[in-house]
Amino acid sequence: MAKSFVNNLSNKKKKEITNINEILIEAKKQLNSNSITNFGYLLNESWKIKRTLSKKVSNNKIDQLYNQAISSGSDGGKLLGAGGGGFFVFYVKKKNQKKFLSKMKNTLVIPFSFEDSGSSIIVNTNAK
Repeated sequence: MAKSFVNNLSNKKKKEITNINEILIEAKKQLNSNSITNFGYLLNESWKIKRTLSKKVSNNKIDQLYNQAISSGSDGGKLLGAGGGGFFVFYVKKKNQKKFLSKMKNTLVIPFSFEDSGSSIIVNTNAK
């Protein structure tokens, strides 16, 4: 089924998806080598391409939040989750984190770091 979907895409959209995949491969290389200097840039490039795939990818509220994060010191971000809900993950270099947290103070910000032990719950808003 996925193959027939891809075959029905325009050449431009196929090229955009290929570009996103190439960015993903480079980002994975950076993560595996512990050299994430350009990681935020890659996220930003991927986001710009993804937005061109469909008008449903983003909306004014999402665009405003993304642009606020970029102007607050983030190098790039990725929208995670399925339609109708989700969250952004932003890459912010250490030197910009204080500025980012200050300017994004009206937004729920959950810091994270990469680790080898797998995921863990760091915030539970349903705790009693």
